Amino acid sequence: MQVSELLCRIAERGVSLRCGWAEDRLHYAPKDALGPELLAELRRHKLEVIEVLREDEKMRRTGIIQSERQVFDLAREVFGLEEDRSDDTGTPDAAGY
Repeated sequence: MQVSELLCRIAERGVSLRCGWAEDRLHYAPKDALGPELLAELRRHKLEVIEVLREDEKMRRTGIIQSERQVFDLAREVFGLEEDRSDDTGTPDAAGY
């Protein structure tokens, strides 16, 4: 599972994630919302998830976009674009997305 999919699945369950700046520890709540599969994936991708969380927090504090991923996340939020707007062949749909 990719980190983006993992984070979406965690968010769908209403789980919030946070981490500190000094140590590589993840905190999540509510504790019982993650099943064994998601918890295993979270452990597997722990450092990548921490990197995303720190990157997003830095953007909120400074107002400066830190990565290409944040550009696309912001565009989806502002313009209401979905994750994948292509047909089965991988080509853009009729709307040009």
